[in-house]
Amino acid sequence: MAGAVGEDAQKLAELKRYLERRIEDLKRELELLEATVKLVDAALSSASFVRASELAARQAQPAAPPRQAEAPPQRQEAPLSEMVVTAMTTGEKLAKVNVYPTRIEVTFLRSFSASTPPFESFFVRKVLEGYKKRDEDLILRGEKRPEEGFDYVIEEENGNLKRIVITNYGDRKVAEEIKSTLRWTLNRMLART
Repeated sequence: MAGAVGEDAQKLAELKRYLERRIEDLKRELELLEATVKLVDAALSSASFVRASELAARQAQPAAPPRQAEAPPQRQEAPLSEMVVTAMTTGEKLAKVNVYPTRIEVTFLRSFSASTPPFESFFVRKVLEGYKKRDEDLILRGEKRPEEGFDYVIEEENGNLKRIVITNYGDRKVAEEIKSTLRWTLNRMLART
């Protein structure tokens, strides 16, 4: 009888530790989301407020054609590491990942729609935007120069993912986490197609 009570107490203690860790993780995520909302609010307020003199100057100038975001051209250098992301069930090649000293290039080997979950909701918003936000905070505090900040460009062709170029990713640990989360994301996307 005493052994069963002890086991129950141990399980409850483990459950409590798990819940406390989960609460801390959710608090951190909430803080990131609140900081992101503040950045969006600041961007919206600066974009929506235009002085009359600026508006008149804009109307006087012809509108420039919209510029599409393009990844920087590929440089001819050997990657530090190369990896092919494969489907866990079939072994099908899904993407190739090349890690260079200051960038990571992901080339898709299979057709994936950018709208297939969890690409946008997890990989872009949580992983890539999480690292970008972290560096934006460091830049705001003066601990990093703006040109050293984490950034990324996602190239699509006819609604399908073509390539992702991630610049200023930081260190090997970040590169490994990006590769790991990309592998998980692509396998989840594959299951939904």
